Amino acid sequence: PGSPPSSPFPTPAMLACRALRVAPASMARARVPVISAMPAMARGLSTPSYTERMERTGRPVSPHLEIYKFPAAAISSITTRITGCVLTAGTSAIGILTLAGADVPGLVSSFQVAAPVLVPVAKFAVAYPLVYHWGSALRHTYWDVTCQGLHIDTVRTTSYSLLIGSGAISAGLAVMSI
Repeated sequence: PGSPPSSPFPTPAMLACRALRVAPASMARARVPVISAMPAMARGLSTPSYTERMERTGRPVSPHLEIYKFPAAAISSITTRITGCVLTAGTSAIGILTLAGADVPGLVSSFQVAAPVLVPVAKFAVAYPLVYHWGSALRHTYWDVTCQGLHIDTVRTTSYSLLIGSGAISAGLAVMSI
C-alpha cells in the first residue's frame, strides 16, 4: 500500500483537521508546519465573531468612514492625490489620442460647437485639478523650504483656503474666453 498522491489543494479532511487543530499523520511525517485554524471554520465551531460579541455586550462596533469627520489636512491631502491622478489620466488620454492620429484641437472645437452650454463646465473640470494641484505644490514647497506653517491651525486654514481659492480661481477661468 503506497501513500495517496499529494495535491497542492487541501482536502476536506485536512480542513477539518486544521479547524480542530489536529495534525493528520501524513502531515506529521512530511514535517510540514500545520496552520493552527482557519478563522471562518474555527469561528463557526467555537468563537463568536467580533460583531456578535459587541452586540451581546451592547457596545457599538468600531466607527466607519461614514461617521468619521476627516480633518482639513486629510481632505487636502486626499484632494491633492486625486487631482494628481486626474491630471495624469487626462494628459495620458490626450497623448494617446494624439499618437493614435486624432486631431485633439479639432475635437475640442467640435465639442465647443456641439455643446456650448457645457463648455464652462468642461473648462472648470480642467482648471480645478490644475489650480488645486499647483497651489498644493506651492504650499508643500513652502513647508519644505522654510519649515514654517506646520502648526495644526495654520494647516487647517491653508487647507480650507486652498480648497476655496482653487474653486474661485477655477470658476473665474471657466467663464473666461480667450
